[in-house]
Amino acid sequence: MAHRFPGREKDRLRDERRRAVQPAEEMIARMSPRSDEVCVDLGSGPGYVSIPLSRLTARVIALDIQRGMLEALMDEARGLDNIDPVVADAGHIPLADWSVDRFVLINVLHELDDVERTIGDMSRMLRPGGRISLVDFPRRPTSMGPPVEERIDMDEALEMFSRFRVIGRWELSEYYQLEMERT
Repeated sequence: MAHRFPGREKDRLRDERRRAVQPAEEMIARMSPRSDEVCVDLGSGPGYVSIPLSRLTARVIALDIQRGMLEALMDEARGLDNIDPVVADAGHIPLADWSVDRFVLINVLHELDDVERTIGDMSRMLRPGGRISLVDFPRRPTSMGPPVEERIDMDEALEMFSRFRVIGRWELSEYYQLEMERT
């Protein structure tokens, strides 16, 4: 089984240290989301990206395997009516084909049990021209993140997502970000 972020430490996913290292607004700005998009935040946690993304898009489906993470997200998202929490494993996403405009994976690629299956499912669910926004940690020491040996480097991620066209890539000091499009 892949590394899972412990739910009891969910507050670390939205604390000041993370805001300094991985500002949600900057990651979202690089995504260039459209106001009519249906987005799935895969492994949403307590909503660090789901909540600000919901203010810019039509709908965010916040998917997480840990119910406590989604409860924290919904407490924080009071007043927002376009976030739908879904308790599910990334290997069993309960959505229809061609129903999603964008999948967002923030620091979760290294947590997936079956990356190939998840990528196949995302490809099936993405509408033509749909996007995958991926952020994760490089395979080197950084100030936060999982153990180095559990990380997936950007080149490895690009190989995993080779069926998608890369439309943006950024290597930042603490993480990398990829924008990919279904062809």
